[in-house]
This record gives sequence, structure tokens and C-alpha cells, in this order.
Amino acid sequence: MTATIVEKVTIPENRRLRLDLALPASLPAGAAEVRVTIVPGAASRPDDPRFADFAGCLRGSRLFGQDGLEFQREARDGW
Repeated sequence: MTATIVEKVTIPENRRLRLDLALPASLPAGAAEVRVTIVPGAASRPDDPRFADFAGCLRGSRLFGQDGLEFQREARDGW
């Protein structure tokens, strides 16, 4: 089992981070491998689109008011 935890931090002048992360109870105690990916500036870009920003954006799409099989037939017949 793996877990991905995203934590926004500010990198201090001395470039040393000390993290105290609460881990999910589903992770067993014992040896583990921890990987860290640094994305510079990620915390300072509030205009970046997030997955939640797209929620409901297809609500008005004709595809969602149509039967899936009907849509497939139209797409296939269009070829």
C-alpha cells in the first residue's frame, strides 16, 4: 500500500525542512521508503487550475443529456 501526502511548505533560507506528517492509519508501522518531490513555487501559484475547479463544467454538455448508446451510434455513423 502507498499513500500520497501533499504538504505546502515555505523553504527556509537554510534550505532544511523538518516535517511532522500525520500518516493514514491504513499504513502499517515498520520500515518504509519515503520519496520527496519538490515543486518550486507551487504554494505561491493560486491561479493554477485544480481538479475541483472543473467540477460541473460539463453540466450543460449535450453528451450528458443523451443516451450513451445513441451518442456512440451518432459518432460511428459520422465516420
